[in-house]
Amino acid sequence: MIVAPDAPPPASKSSACQPELLFGRDAVNSVAMANQPNAAYWRFFLEKGADAVAPNLTAKPGILGYGSAFVPVTIDRDERDTSYPCSLYTQYVRYPLGEMRVLQSAFARQAARVGLWTLGTVLGCARVDRVVQWNSWLMSTNLLPSLSLQEIKNTTDLLSCRFPDHAILVKNIHNREDTSLPRKLIEAGYHLIPSRKIYFFDGETAGFLSRRNVKQDFTALGKLKEYTPVEHQEFLPEDAPRILRLYEQLYLEKYSRLNPRYSLAFVESALKHRFLEFRGLRHTSGRVDAVFACFRREKVTSTPFVGYDTSSQLGHDFYRLLVAMLLKRVAEEGTLLNYSSGAGDFKRRRGGEGCLEFNALYTGHLPFARRLTFSLLGRCLSASVPQLLSRIAA
Repeated sequence: MIVAPDAPPPASKSSACQPELLFGRDAVNSVAMANQPNAAYWRFFLEKGADAVAPNLTAKPGILGYGSAFVPVTIDRDERDTSYPCSLYTQYVRYPLGEMRVLQSAFARQAARVGLWTLGTVLGCARVDRVVQWNSWLMSTNLLPSLSLQEIKNTTDLLSCRFPDHAILVKNIHNREDTSLPRKLIEAGYHLIPSRKIYFFDGETAGFLSRRNVKQDFTALGKLKEYTPVEHQEFLPEDAPRILRLYEQLYLEKYSRLNPRYSLAFVESALKHRFLEFRGLRHTSGRVDAVFACFRREKVTSTPFVGYDTSSQLGHDFYRLLVAMLLKRVAEEGTLLNYSSGAGDFKRRRGGEGCLEFNALYTGHLPFARRLTFSLLGRCLSASVPQLLSRIAA
C-alpha cells in the first residue's frame, strides 16, 4: 500500500452528475453522441466486441456515461491466455513467469518462480480476475481522466451495487499528471497496489532534446538513405497486413503472446478512422519496415502499438529510430509522453523520468474473507513487487 501525499489536495469541483452504466446498443448510441475524442475507438469495441479487436482481450465492454462524456468500463473474465490489460493474474504471474530469461542468475530465476507460483495461489484464492474495471481502454497504458472525488465515489457506489461479487479496479494510477489522484482514490476507499515502473518525457520543457543519446538518434534518423518517414495520412490501406505483421514480430514473437493479439480488422479500421495515429519508416521498395501508433487524451500521449522487422539487418536500430521520431513529435507538440514500462536504461539515457505506477482496487462491498485476502495480497505485493519488477523490467 502507499500513503496519500503530504500536500493537501486541491478543492474538488462539486458534481451532481451521477454516472449511468450502459452496455450493448445503449452504450453504442451514447458513445455515438458523446462529445469527446477517442469515441470512435471505443465504439469499435462496443460494436464488434473486444475479442474482435484481439482474441485474448476477454472482457465485456461498456461505458459509464457522465452527461455528454463517458469513461470505458469492462467486465473481465479470466482465461488461460487472457492478455494483461484485462487480467491481474496475467499481469502479476503469467507475464513475469515468461520474463524469467532476463534474470542471469539461476538461483534468482528459481526464487522468482517459487515466489510467483505462491503469489498465483493466493491470487486464485482471491478470485483476482473477478473484477470490473473503469477507465479501461483495454490498453497496456490507460490514460487517466480528470475526475473529482465525488465523481469517483459515485462511480464506485454504482459499480459496487451492480457487481456485488466483483472487485472494482482502476489501472495505471500515478501522480505524474494529477498529484491529487492517488489521494482521491484512497479517500474513496481504494487500496493502491504497486504495478510497474513507467517513464515520462515532457514535451513542454523538452529537456531530453539536449541528451547526447537523443542527438545521436536524430543524426542516425537524418542519415537514413533507404527509408523515408511516413505520416499517418501517407499509409495505404494495403499497408495494414504488413503493419500488423511488424507488431506480431516484436510483441508476440519476441516478447510474449500475452500481449494483445490485434486483428487485421482492427488495424484496418484504426488506419481508416484514425483510432490510433500511425507513423513509420517506408523502404524505397515501398515496404513498411517500422511503425508506431499514438493514442492521446488531451495533452498526454501513449504508444500502445509498436512494431518493426526484427529480422532486418537494422535490427534494434529500428527501435531507436522510431523513438527519435516519437520524441521529435512530442517536443514539437509540447505534449507529455507516457512511455509505459520496459527498456528502462534506454529511456533513462534519453531523459525519461521514472515513476511508480499502481493498480487501485476497491473491495469494501465484498465478503469479509475476500476483503481479507485482498488486503494480505496488497501488503505482500507492496513489499515485493517493486523489487521484483525492477529486476525483470528495468
